[in-house]
Amino acid sequence: MAQSPAVRILNAAARHIERVGLYQGGEHLWQPGRMGDTAPCGTLHAWDRGVCAARPARSVTDETQWEAFRHGHARALKAISDLVNGTPINPVRWRMLRMSATSCRQSVLWEWGDQPGRTAEECAAAFREAARLVQCDDDYISLLAHQLQNMV
Repeated sequence: MAQSPAVRILNAAARHIERVGLYQGGEHLWQPGRMGDTAPCGTLHAWDRGVCAARPARSVTDETQWEAFRHGHARALKAISDLVNGTPINPVRWRMLRMSATSCRQSVLWEWGDQPGRTAEECAAAFREAARLVQCDDDYISLLAHQLQNMV
């Protein structure tokens, strides 16, 4: 069974941060001589690598694939940000901060990953747990759809 874009994003982010390690604040991140696909990264960079891994090729013209990707992107970001926040992020939070939902959720992910003592292993585990939660939702929705189909 093919994985949903949300699950692919989260698993790819986990694999990336496991491979390159976690970068945390302190020095300025923009260090061209030390950057690339092998330099340690922050949680947002790992997230971005996951998004790139799941994004359809630019040559894809099938709008359903792009719509599935956009939906998966939103689901994955919601899952990981709510998980690391410890509770679902209330929309009041980003409205009070005058931020978009995406910006608020990305800030929560970045701040969580930048906490002193945070490890790459913890980050990868969080991405994998969010993927598991999204997959459970996908499986449940598929089961319901199958049951409804059989009722007709």
